[in-house]
Amino acid sequence: MAQALAQQLPTSETQVLRMLSQGAPMMEVLNELCNFIDAKSPGVIPTVLLSDDDGTYLRLAAGPKVPEIWAATFDRLKVPSYTSFSSTAGHQGKTVPVADLRSDPSFANCWDSALSQGVQAAWSVPILSKDKEILGALILFYPTPQPPGERDLDLMEQVIHMAAIAIESHHKEEELREFSRRLYQSQDEERRRIARELHDSTGQKLALLAINLSMIKDELPAESRNKILLQSEFLTGSISDELRTLSYLLHPPMLDECGLNTAIQWYVSGINQRPGLHVEVEISHELRRLSEEAELAIFRIVQASLTNVHLHSKASEAKVKIEQNPDGLVVTIRDSGQGIPHGVLDHSSRTKTVGIGITGMRERVAQLGGHMEIETGCNGTTVRATVPRRHLRTAL
Repeated sequence: MAQALAQQLPTSETQVLRMLSQGAPMMEVLNELCNFIDAKSPGVIPTVLLSDDDGTYLRLAAGPKVPEIWAATFDRLKVPSYTSFSSTAGHQGKTVPVADLRSDPSFANCWDSALSQGVQAAWSVPILSKDKEILGALILFYPTPQPPGERDLDLMEQVIHMAAIAIESHHKEEELREFSRRLYQSQDEERRRIARELHDSTGQKLALLAINLSMIKDELPAESRNKILLQSEFLTGSISDELRTLSYLLHPPMLDECGLNTAIQWYVSGINQRPGLHVEVEISHELRRLSEEAELAIFRIVQASLTNVHLHSKASEAKVKIEQNPDGLVVTIRDSGQGIPHGVLDHSSRTKTVGIGITGMRERVAQLGGHMEIETGCNGTTVRATVPRRHLRTAL
């Protein structure tokens, strides 16, 4: 049996390393590490606790074998200092500091729950960042009172290093997502400012210029005024139209004033005035207003999707549908084009950086706590984004 177990271990370890290399979610990696310990040390209950955002308390994060009753008991344990961990007697040469939780005052409230499950000993090691900050703790609960042996200490050291990689990678992704959110917010605020400036300042000056041209029309000689003034009026009107369109594309004022339905109807009407692509819009009449952040994100997703349809799909028809369901809001953009080339979706789903197009749409939906799905084939592409109902405004 020992030989069979030994043959299973490299597979389990390899699986964890593969998950780390592929960027698997942190919780999946931590639970797999607990399974890894369980395979090596049957009878032990492995548990991973993580530090909260301010580094004050620990919370139960992973442990497939942990009894449900422990979850509430372990909540809000004080994060121990690094110095509170001491090397176990007989293992002073090890680099992993091990704490006996039976003598830890902060663990006293949890010990009764552990004893009720037949636990006789609990040993903990800190999960440290590269800067020696405590990210969490690995706790092994034993059915017998003996201290961890050499093999257990080696296992603990191996696991906490892999756990640290998973936790720090998760923190980096969260930081990147927050940076992405702030970047999009900054871009949207700048677009709003430029749009307002174009409308309030440049647009007003062009309007005044048009008035002045009209006033002097009668003061120029007839033989020269018509051609010059007509040309000037045409140029003024053309520039004004272009600035108005640019202003609306940067940030449609009706999105703030009238909501998502009106803004999308206006945007699509502009597309339908040009040849090549006709877009149908279906929006529920019962659609409630959403948070400012959600309405802007959905408008940008529709805008980016239809831009992709126009530039790449060779479709003649597309449809935008927005509906509410018990989970929140579902936005669907469907076209009848040639589909997305093979490999583009796989590349965008692996990309973690801030980007435009598909990656940008995924980031906007993720920042709202929602999710996005893309189905594509030779008969067209469907983009479906779901936004949680917490972004719906409360009805007055």
